[in-house]
Amino acid sequence: MQFKSVLFASLFAFAYASTIQDVLNDLVTLKSTLVTLDNAINSFPDSGGSLADALAINDDAGAVRDAIDATTPDAVNVDLPVSVDDANSVLAAIQDLQTNIDSALTGIVAKKPAFDALPVGGVSALVAQDLNDLNTSNSALEDALIAATPPEVLDAAEQTRSEIDAAFATAIAAYS
Repeated sequence: MQFKSVLFASLFAFAYASTIQDVLNDLVTLKSTLVTLDNAINSFPDSGGSLADALAINDDAGAVRDAIDATTPDAVNVDLPVSVDDANSVLAAIQDLQTNIDSALTGIVAKKPAFDALPVGGVSALVAQDLNDLNTSNSALEDALIAATPPEVLDAAEQTRSEIDAAFATAIAAYS
């Protein structure tokens, strides 16, 4: 009986173990969805935008949230310990994403008057909900990544996290 339990437990652990390459692959997918969102935000006109384009941004935000949520389990279940080289690779990928995160969040703040001017109300409330949902998902991913980060890379990872969190806080405040 104990053998069956040990076998089951080892199969369960194996089925959920992730590699750094899994996380990096997830981040590539996340980058793609983030670029799409960033482009949609920045191409939304400062005046005369359409509800359809605003709703497309909402859909793109949902795709980014889904990509973040798909990455988090791999980050949570990554094989430990993570090497310094692997942690630096993940940090570099996150810092690459940070450019698009900053652009999208700065852009969404700049577009608030355009969303408010749409003939159908409630778009800014939808954006606020998207921002809160993205921030929640992002925080869960950050927690998982920080938990797996070796001490040698932790300060840089925490600094990047703080910068991303500050960008989210600014955008959320603009829609509050």
